[in-house]
Amino acid sequence: MKKWMEKEFNFWAYYNEEDGQIVGAVHKLGTGASAVWLAKIYKVENYMHQELHNGQFVDSDYARKSVERYWEIQSRTLLE
Repeated sequence: MKKWMEKEFNFWAYYNEEDGQIVGAVHKLGTGASAVWLAKIYKVENYMHQELHNGQFVDSDYARKSVERYWEIQSRTLLE
C-alpha cells in the first residue's frame, strides 16, 4: 500500500508502506500567486533510477492525485 507523508517546505512524498521507498513526490515551485505544484514519479527499471515529470498543477491536491493515478494505472498493467 502506498501513502502520502508531508515533509517540510511544501514537499509531499508518496511512498511504499512496506519498504519506505519513495515512488512519487509533489513540491511547490515559486511563491505567491504565480506558484505552481510539480508532480514527479520515481521508479527503477533494470537497475536504472528514473525521475519522470508528471506535470504542473495549480494545487497540491491535483498534483497528488496525478501521482496516485499514475501508480494506479501501473498496478493494472500486465508485465511480461
